[in-house]
Amino acid sequence: MKGTGNLIYLVCDWLMRLAILNVLWITFTLMGGGVFGIFPASAACVALLKEWIADRRPHPVAFYWDVYKRSFLSANVVFLCTFVLMILLGFNIYTSLQFTGVWFYLFFSGTVFLGAGVLMTAILTFNPLSHGMKAKEALKNALHLLLLYPGRLLSFIAGFALLLVCIRFIPGILPLYSVNIILLLTVLLFPFQQEAHKPV
Repeated sequence: MKGTGNLIYLVCDWLMRLAILNVLWITFTLMGGGVFGIFPASAACVALLKEWIADRRPHPVAFYWDVYKRSFLSANVVFLCTFVLMILLGFNIYTSLQFTGVWFYLFFSGTVFLGAGVLMTAILTFNPLSHGMKAKEALKNALHLLLLYPGRLLSFIAGFALLLVCIRFIPGILPLYSVNIILLLTVLLFPFQQEAHKPV
């Protein structure tokens, strides 16, 4: 019974922490003016998740604010690079509408695949950015992880799909459990530099 009680407490504790984390992410995203707050808020979110996983309990707001400030410029450089690439891919999709038959499917599917790769690379930069890496090094690290761990990438996609299903049937969880779950998946599935040379 004691073991069951401890498990229930642990689950409830993490649910509460994740809910607080999502509220922090929303708050700090808005503080950055919306679009310019998304990436630094996500980097700070990853940093706090890693502290909790390591069984450390820093003051959430103070720690979040410190990482947010430190990563703000580098994170937004990554954001701007991602934004420009997505705009270019959007134009490519528009161009593909001029084709018919197999050429349309070839161009459209290729562009969607590249877009997904760009977004996944951007997500994987949050881990190195949370360590204070500059934008260029963070992007290199993210690309390295993306290519090195295809199996974990599939697990991430499955977890993301499951989250979408949960939100579809229980939309009320969106303010408390959404971005935080996606970032938790990246922390758990993709290692940082220390493990980056051990493919599984």
